[in-house]
Amino acid sequence: IGLIGHSEGGVIAPMVAVKSPDVAFIVLMAGTGLTGEEILYLQGALISRAMGATEEDIAKSRQFNAKIFSIVKEEEDNEIAKERLQQMAMTYLAELSDEEKSRIGVSEEFLKAQLQNLLSPWSRFFLTYDPKPTLTKVKCPVLAINGEKDLQVPPRENFIVIEEALKSGGNQDYTIKEIPNLNHLFQTAQTGLPSEYAKIEETISPITLKIITDWILEHTIDK
Repeated sequence: IGLIGHSEGGVIAPMVAVKSPDVAFIVLMAGTGLTGEEILYLQGALISRAMGATEEDIAKSRQFNAKIFSIVKEEEDNEIAKERLQQMAMTYLAELSDEEKSRIGVSEEFLKAQLQNLLSPWSRFFLTYDPKPTLTKVKCPVLAINGEKDLQVPPRENFIVIEEALKSGGNQDYTIKEIPNLNHLFQTAQTGLPSEYAKIEETISPITLKIITDWILEHTIDK
C-alpha cells in the first residue's frame, strides 16, 4: 500500500504511515513540515506580497492573524469564539483604507468566511499541529515534492523541516524535489496566486506525474 497526500493530505499521510506497517511508501505533494500557524503566517505574507501589498500591510495583517489565532487556541466554545472573532474583524476592517483592503485582498465577506472556517474541528487541529514528531517516526520511503511558485505551502521553508525530521528519525530513503514554475496545485503558473488556479487549463503538470510515477516504480518493482 502506498499513500499520496496533497497539502493537508500530506499532513495525514505520515500519521497513517506511522500507525500502519502496511504502508510501503508515502508521497507528500505540498506537504507541510511547519505548524499550521506558521504555514498560515507565511501563506498570508506571500499571497499579500504577490498581490502588491506593502511590508507595512503585511505586518498589520500578521498582527491581526496572531490575535485571531490566539482566540481560536484559547476559546473552546465556538459561539463565544465566533463573537469575539467577528468583533475583532470589524475593528480591523474599520482601521483599513479601501486601498489597503484591495492590496491585501480582504473584505467583510472574505473575513467572515475565513473566520468561520477557523472554528471547524480540522482547522482548530491544524493550527497547532506540529508535523515534525510524526515525520521523525516515518520509516518507509518518502517522496516530498512541491511547486516553486507555491504560495500556500512554500517549498523551501517546509522542505528544510521535513528533511531534518526524516534524518533525525534515521530515515535514509527519502527524495525531495522542488519543481520549477508550478503552483500549489502543481499547475504550470505565472504568479502562483490562488486566484489564478481556476484560470489555468492544466489540471496537473505532466512533469509532476512523471516524477511520482518514476519514483513509485523505483520503489516497488521487484520489491
